Amino acid sequence: MVVLIVLAAAVAVLAVVLVANAARLKPTPVPDPLPPSAAAGDDAAVERFRALLRIPTVWDLRNPDADRTAFDGFVPALRRLYPAVFEACELELIDGRGISLLWKGANCELAPIVLMAHHDVVDADPVGWTHEPFAADIDDGRIYARGAVDTKCVWAGLMEAAERLIAEGFTPPRDVYFFSSNTEEDGGDTAPHMVEHLQRIGRVPYMVVDEGGAVIDNPPLGVDIPFAVVGVSEKGVFNASITTNADGGHAATPTLQDATAKLVSGLDALQKNPPRAALSAPVAAMLRELASHGSFALRIVFGNLWLFRRLVVRIMKGNPETAAMVRTTYALTQLAGAPAHNIIPKQAKATVNVRVDPGEGVAAALARIEERFDGRTEFSTFEVSEPSPVSPFEGDAAFDYLRRAINAVYPEAGIAPYVQSSCSDARHFARVCPRTYRFAGFLFKGDQRARIHGQDENLDVDSFKRGVGFYVEFIRHLDQLGK
Repeated sequence: MVVLIVLAAAVAVLAVVLVANAARLKPTPVPDPLPPSAAAGDDAAVERFRALLRIPTVWDLRNPDADRTAFDGFVPALRRLYPAVFEACELELIDGRGISLLWKGANCELAPIVLMAHHDVVDADPVGWTHEPFAADIDDGRIYARGAVDTKCVWAGLMEAAERLIAEGFTPPRDVYFFSSNTEEDGGDTAPHMVEHLQRIGRVPYMVVDEGGAVIDNPPLGVDIPFAVVGVSEKGVFNASITTNADGGHAATPTLQDATAKLVSGLDALQKNPPRAALSAPVAAMLRELASHGSFALRIVFGNLWLFRRLVVRIMKGNPETAAMVRTTYALTQLAGAPAHNIIPKQAKATVNVRVDPGEGVAAALARIEERFDGRTEFSTFEVSEPSPVSPFEGDAAFDYLRRAINAVYPEAGIAPYVQSSCSDARHFARVCPRTYRFAGFLFKGDQRARIHGQDENLDVDSFKRGVGFYVEFIRHLDQLGK
C-alpha cells in the first residue's frame, strides 16, 4: 500500500512538472523590437527584378567554353537599373564576374557586414515549364523564372533597399559589402576568393547574411502561423567514390566476393546501419520554438526534452526530411559495373553523397563508409566541405538584431534557428566570421521551395515586394547592431 502511495505521489509530481514546464514554454520575445514597418517594393521594383531574371546567367563551371555573355551583361544591367547604388558604392569584380559593392559607412573603424546572394542559376530545360524559364512572366500574382527564388530575389532586394536609402540620403553606420557570386551553383571559387580578399585587406566581417532560411508558410509540427527559420549552421558535404576490386569472371559462376557483390553488400550495410541520431542545440531550439506556437500536447513534449528527447529523436528518424536534421546522411547517387549483362567485372564503382552533421566531421563520416568494405576497396573524395560552426543564436546581439528586423516586417511570424542541409556560399564566410547567418527576407511558400532547381520556379509578386521592405529595415537600423 505504501509503495502504491509513493508511486502515485511520484506520478503526480511528474505530471505537475510536465505541465508547469509546458506552461512556461512560450515564444522567445524579441528584444527591444523595431517599429512595425510597412516598407515594401513597388511595381517599378518588380519590373527591375524581372529584368534581372531575363538574363540567363547559367555559369556551367564544367564547360570552360561555355558562353559567358549573360554574365558580361549583368553588371551593365545593374548600372542601368540601380544608378544610385553604383554612384555611391565602390565596385570590385572578384575573379572577373563576381560582384562586390562596398557602401562606405560613417565609421570605418567598425567591422563591416556582408549581405550576399548569387546571381548564377542552374540551367532550365523549358520542357515542362508553363512559362519560358527566362521570360519572367507574371501569372496569377506569381513571377515565373529560373532564379526567382534561388537567389536573384535576394540580390534584387538588396539593390532595391540600397537604391531607396541612398536616395533618402542615408549613410550606414558601418561599411556594408553587397556580394554576389557567379559560381555558387557549381561550387566555384568566387566566394572563397572574396573571403580571402577581405582577409587580405583586414576587413573581416562582424556579420554575414546569405541565402538559406526564409519565412515559410507551412512549418512542421502542425504549427499554423508563418515561421522565419534562420540557418545558424549548415551541414558539411562530400562525395565518396568507392571502387571494389576482385578477379572478375563469367556471370555463370558468381561468388559473394565479386566486385559487384561486395559493392552492393557494403552499400546495403551502410544504408541499414545509419549513424546515431541526436538533437543538436539549434535543432532542439527550433523544435521548442515551433512547439511554443503549437498545441499544449506539443508543449508538454518539447518543454520537457529532458524526458522526451529519445522519443522525439525516434519520431524524427522515421521521416526522411526530419531524419536529415538529426544525423549525417548517406545518399547513393551513382553506380557502375560491367559493360555487358553476362560479365562479372573486376571493378565496380559507386558514388555516395554525404551530408555531414555539425556534430561530427568529414573524417568520421568517411570512416563509417570505409568500415563496410574490405581491404581491396579504393576510396576517394571530392567536393569536400566540413560542417560550418554553429553561429550564436541565444543572447547574441547580431542574431537578436536579425530577429528584430524580421519582426518589424513579419510581426505575425515565429522565428527559430535551424541547421541547413543544403550548401551555400555562407560556409566559406563562416570560416572567418562567427556570426554567419542564412536567411532570405521573403515568404517562400511550400510549393515554391519545392520548385527550386526544378520546373516552374516562381515567387509571389507580393512576397518580393515585402522582402524588399525587410532589407530596407535591416539596413536602416544598423546603428542598433552590436559593435
